Amino acid sequence: MSTPLPAREARFVLAPPPPVRALAISAALVVVGVLLLVLTSAYGWPVGLLVLAVVLAVLGVLLGLAALVVTHRIRSVVVSTPAGITVEHGSERHTVAWSEIVAVRVVGHRLVLSRKEGEGSVSVLNPRRRANPTFLALMAEVQQRLDADRGYSQF
Repeated sequence: MSTPLPAREARFVLAPPPPVRALAISAALVVVGVLLLVLTSAYGWPVGLLVLAVVLAVLGVLLGLAALVVTHRIRSVVVSTPAGITVEHGSERHTVAWSEIVAVRVVGHRLVLSRKEGEGSVSVLNPRRRANPTFLALMAEVQQRLDADRGYSQF
């Protein structure tokens, strides 16, 4: 008995955890900077403290923005269809037919889909721990799709 090819489309979003620590540090820098700015203006403290206040506030905002941008850029979207698999990472998009995949392996936090000789490979980054349920579901989906593509049977 062969495994029927699933007709559905499966979508997996692999995103890193929110950058809570970086956002907390960013907020603290902004609060300290603004507080120092207000106190410097109210009590006529030296200009050096005013400059330090502005620098702290700007660094806090920049750190927060950087944390959010990096978190968004690490995000990967994987779409599995009966015809193949599409991996979107940032502005890159790779589509591979199931018949083109000759090997699948996990290397660190990446699922690497190797194509036929000379065609390279496509990798999916897992930005969370290896036992991430979404990543495990993706690996099971890839196994099921490859088994169905090759006509393997389940017992």
